[in-house]
Parts: sequence; C-alpha cells; structure tokens
Amino acid sequence: GDLPNVYLDNVYFYIARKEATVAPTVAAPTPTRSAANVISIFSDAYTNVAGTDFNPNWGQATKVTQLQIAGNNTLRYENLNYQGTQFGSNLNVSSMTHLHLDFWSKNSSSLNGFIISPGPVEKAVALTVPTNGWTSVDIPLSSFSPVALNDLIQFKFDGNGDIYLDNIYFYKNP
Repeated sequence: GDLPNVYLDNVYFYIARKEATVAPTVAAPTPTRSAANVISIFSDAYTNVAGTDFNPNWGQATKVTQLQIAGNNTLRYENLNYQGTQFGSNLNVSSMTHLHLDFWSKNSSSLNGFIISPGPVEKAVALTVPTNGWTSVDIPLSSFSPVALNDLIQFKFDGNGDIYLDNIYFYKNP
C-alpha cells in the first residue's frame, strides 16, 4: 500500500567550532645582547641564519604559522606533538655558551627543546611551561651533550597545546 507521510524539521549539518586559540597580547621581551655575541635563528632583534625552514615535513600534526604580536614576528605551534626546524646550513655554535628561548602558552603541560647534529644525535631539555606571560630561558649548551655543537643541523620541540616562540638564538657572554 501507500507509504506513510514523513515530516522532517530542523535537519541540518554543522561543524563543531573549535575553541578560539588564546594568544599573547604583548610581544616577547626584546633581547639586549650585542649582535656580535649572538647566532640568531628566529628574532626580529638580530639577523637570522639564512635559509632556515621552520616547518619541514616530518609527518608532524603541529600547525606552524608566523604571526605578528604587537608588531613582533612570532612563531606559533598549534596542536603541538613535535615540530622540527631545519637550518639552511650546518651551524658551528661551539664558541657560544647558551641557547635562549622566549615562549608563551595558555594550554600546554609539556614542552621539550632539542638541538640536533648529524647522525642524528639529539638531546632534549625539558622546559617549564608558563601559565601566564612570556618565559625566557637561557639553557647552557653543555645540557645538550653529546650533540656536536660545531655541526648543528636542526632544532626540534615536542610537547602539547599551543606554544608561541620568539627570540631563539645562541649566545656567549662578552
């Protein structure tokens, strides 16, 4: 026989909205070290190493963008699992003593920074993630032993959440 009538109402498709990413409203602190004592990877304050790839395809889930925060170029790692940085050429930082980083997050509970020499030889340093404001760290390069400081090829970060980074550079005290 006859099929019954079917009445439909409010049929729709939707995409669940992701929470808006919380971002810093102030820029990272401006570095004051003399450029003569710095090898810079990412900073508006210095001339950066040429040819650096901040988003090599290593199969990561992290979404990398560069954005302006209060007029200052900043790296954002969204949904961090791991993220590499490939230097334009091998770096000799053996005359330097520290790695400096500024970072900011509202939702990360884990962040590790690595430097990598060929092999690959890599060593992680665990970073205490801020919950409010920018954190500046100066990591002694001896913390990365046995990485060959005269032949660096890459950085790597791993962890979680959304991380903002700026002023990534190696330095020595005069």
